[in-house]
Amino acid sequence: MRFLFIYRGGHVPEEKAEQNIRDLWRWLDELKENGNEVTRFAGNGRRTVTGDAVDEYEGDIFGISIVEANSLEEATSLTANWPELRYGGKVDIIEAL
Repeated sequence: MRFLFIYRGGHVPEEKAEQNIRDLWRWLDELKENGNEVTRFAGNGRRTVTGDAVDEYEGDIFGISIVEANSLEEATSLTANWPELRYGGKVDIIEAL
């Protein structure tokens, strides 16, 4: 089964930001190495498009992954040690139809 993980950032203290970024990339790399992550989108260059304008994205989503797991429960368990959780971040999980 495939799932969409939507990563929403928390409030990381300035002095923890660099370490948090390293921890996030390590966590994502482990997800891929374990055969769960199929595709990853993360980074800059985000836009919001409406019928009236194209603006810079200002929301809290900073990335997504397409993840393979046997069930919603297994997909959920993969997020247990996501580094951003300790700073109030969250992962939305959506099952593919």
